[in-house]
Amino acid sequence: MQKTIGLVVGISLVLLLGVVYVLSNNQKQVAQEDVKQLTVETHDFQKVLAYENDYMGNNSNITNLFNNLPFSNYRDLVELDSDTRTFVVNYNTSGDEKTVIYNATAAFVLIKNLEVINMRFSHQSYVITRENVEQWFEDDYASLIDPKVFKEKVQNPLLESTMTDWINQYTK
Repeated sequence: MQKTIGLVVGISLVLLLGVVYVLSNNQKQVAQEDVKQLTVETHDFQKVLAYENDYMGNNSNITNLFNNLPFSNYRDLVELDSDTRTFVVNYNTSGDEKTVIYNATAAFVLIKNLEVINMRFSHQSYVITRENVEQWFEDDYASLIDPKVFKEKVQNPLLESTMTDWINQYTK
């Protein structure tokens, strides 16, 4: 009888240690995945498709979108103006043009009636309009909802070229 209890306790401990090990590894993977979402270079656009919405007035949806885009670790207060369809996002860091372009493009592609984004950084602000973004992509704009196209037309070019023309078009 005592051998049986000892065997059950031993098996239970081995199983418990196995579960703790698996959960620990899963948490590490989740943490690594979260870190990958913080930069333009490693962000996975597929992961933000859940925030596609016809209306920017859904405060929790648009806020959660920006919580899952690059630089979300620097995101501060946000403001919505439904009358002008403007979203203002404040960051507590210096601006990064790649991130501005990436996040603005993602937001306009996913939030259908969003018209203006004002990204405020510690030393600079960028005001981007949907019209300017659509003009940059011309006929390709509608296809950007596809993660493969987004990577090909937005993410990869941002990693390979200078931003001067791009940011000038977005903020004109």
